[in-house]
Amino acid sequence: VISTGRSTPITVKLEETAIEMEEVTVEANYFSRAQQMSPVSANLIVRSEVLRSPGGVQDVQRVIQNLPGVASSTDNINEMIVRGGAPFENLTVMDNMEIPSINHYSNQFNSAGPINMVNADMIEDVQFSAGGFPAQYGDKSSSVMNLTVREGNRDVGFSSKSGFNIAGIGTLIEGGFGDGRGSYIFSARNSLLELVDKIVGLSSISLTAVPKYWDTQSKIVYDLTGSHKLIANFLYGESRINIEGDPKEKDEARKSMIDSSSVENVYPVTKQYAAGLTLRSLWGKDGYSLVTLYSSGTRTNVQVREDFARRVRGPSGDVLAHSTLNSRRVFDNQSDESFLGAKADIVYQLHPQHEISAGLQVRTTQRWKNDAFVEADTSRFDLNRDGIFETGPVVIPQYNYHQELGFANSSMYYMYASDKFKITPQLALTLGGRYDHFTYSGRGVFSPRASISFQLVPQQTTLTFATGLYPQTHPLPYYGDRRDIGYNKTLNNMRAAHYVLGLEHIFGPGLKMSVETYYKRYDRVAVTEDFVYSAIDTFWSDRLLTIGERYSYGVEFFLEQKQVEDLFGTMSVSLSRTLEKDPRIPKRVGAYPSDFDYPVIVTLIGGKVVKGVRDWLNEAPFFLKYPSYILPLSNEMEISFKYRFQTGRPYTPKEYVVWRQNREGGVKWSRGAWIDSDDYNGARYPNYSRLDLQWISRFYFNNWNINAYVAVQNVLNTKNVFFENYRSDGTKETVYQFAFFPVVGVEIEY
Repeated sequence: VISTGRSTPITVKLEETAIEMEEVTVEANYFSRAQQMSPVSANLIVRSEVLRSPGGVQDVQRVIQNLPGVASSTDNINEMIVRGGAPFENLTVMDNMEIPSINHYSNQFNSAGPINMVNADMIEDVQFSAGGFPAQYGDKSSSVMNLTVREGNRDVGFSSKSGFNIAGIGTLIEGGFGDGRGSYIFSARNSLLELVDKIVGLSSISLTAVPKYWDTQSKIVYDLTGSHKLIANFLYGESRINIEGDPKEKDEARKSMIDSSSVENVYPVTKQYAAGLTLRSLWGKDGYSLVTLYSSGTRTNVQVREDFARRVRGPSGDVLAHSTLNSRRVFDNQSDESFLGAKADIVYQLHPQHEISAGLQVRTTQRWKNDAFVEADTSRFDLNRDGIFETGPVVIPQYNYHQELGFANSSMYYMYASDKFKITPQLALTLGGRYDHFTYSGRGVFSPRASISFQLVPQQTTLTFATGLYPQTHPLPYYGDRRDIGYNKTLNNMRAAHYVLGLEHIFGPGLKMSVETYYKRYDRVAVTEDFVYSAIDTFWSDRLLTIGERYSYGVEFFLEQKQVEDLFGTMSVSLSRTLEKDPRIPKRVGAYPSDFDYPVIVTLIGGKVVKGVRDWLNEAPFFLKYPSYILPLSNEMEISFKYRFQTGRPYTPKEYVVWRQNREGGVKWSRGAWIDSDDYNGARYPNYSRLDLQWISRFYFNNWNINAYVAVQNVLNTKNVFFENYRSDGTKETVYQFAFFPVVGVEIEY
């Protein structure tokens, strides 16, 4: 997007090629392989595409969800389920720093969150690989998102872009210093959803509480010499939300009755940061190196309280009177986790046919303190179903977990090497390997990687294949246990083997089609011993067994039109299956659908830049000209849409039984209990479908500009199911994802 009063830097990344001819014409390639991290399953998204993507709300991870092979479980979170992989199997790298999450309200089981902390205007580009990625990326089994933060504009001392919408308000400033040798860029944002709640009420958009958050980000760059550059990065965010149950909530399913049930109150507070310093050095014309020191950390405080209340309901289900019978703490997690990392990478052209890359990283505990509490759960069982509870109270013990590690008490480290061998101008082979080790569990593993690409038609049609092993440590809470005995501490690393075959064809400027097929095979997946022996009604264990096996296969079609002139859009179609072998004893089935099985995903995006509308209206008859001033119509507008269809999420049907009762609120036995049926993941929620529209209008003046936009989420107000809430009295409630919701905003540039 080119605007007046501001320069728009464009970075063109080149690949060295020797050409002998009389006359040379150089033309930009929208899909240069020199910019991709891998010859297969890789895509490059630039800042303007993140900003304009309809339905993406300028969230880089929601934009990546538009790519083939990427599913999303719900509107409420920007998690990525990549080719049947769990959300914690995705690696996030920002300016050479490996960060657990760049999202507000993050947790240890997921690299996602409901709101991204990175301002889209800070992004230079994002490289994303859905599989078969090279040896420099590891300890993740599914994908890599490599995000580059842009440098500030060195040509001006100060420029700014500020804006607001009903979700938040923010500003960005940038400029140069040191006679053009350095630059800075800084962003700060704060939520405004409290205002939305007062105006329209959050229940209208399927939100139950008001999230409050703010974040800030900066990057400072300085050229020490012509070949050495120092880069400093900083990212910080705070988020909190109070989810308070309402004991007076109306329920039409419980008319004219006296009931008693628990009301949960959840109070999470999260503080996150990442900071790093990188020295980038050029070594002649043949190589470069990156040396990075960085730290990342998260401080979390989550408290869950349960109020067990008695309620008297009227004829319409409204609460006429209520009293709290018992109040207790059911969950508490206070953690302070921070890591210190040192990382070095070098890329060197040893020979015109060989490009060598190698590197290593050590990431060690800086401060690690975890205190977790889960209240005990009590049940009783009528084993022979005769109405008499033979077992008496069966208690699942309280979970009291405490762990504290100091500096360098536990570390993750890796080293890798890779060779890009250009066998012929059309044929290239990449071979590499890496070794990862986790000192806490004592487990280490070597993983080989290989890829090959062949240009069937030079610069147009390319055939690629990639394979390799992709091991991963488990989420850190997996290594603990409820009684702090330590039997989960030495878990084997999970492994996935990737096999990816792809064909890519470039039709013309900005228009590309790709078709890929893949197969992923997992082993050493952690499953609970409780699930393995679930046939025993009274069995309970929190021991994890790395005996799980999962496999995923599919075919993906992707058609992409970059904005060369006025039109842009993508079409993504993914057909896949993800199954898990049944580890239960005795087995119920050979395999069942995984939690991450989404057989059909279709995403369509289209947009058009419309120019000259304001000039045309100014020359139109008065009955068109003057009413048109009510609307923010400009000479450059952008209209776009996004439609997404996705197979419904699998779930295990539950059965309500009276032969098991739970001690509700620590006060009384329930009338019955919901239990999982033997048909694990044998049912699916209804298919997901959503249409989003977006309109951007840009006004250009001499030294400043205005961007006005309207983004409408879920235009058709489709009721997409989030989950089923199972109540202890045998009834259930359907909870839905985001409803129809418009977002209106204004940005000012100067």
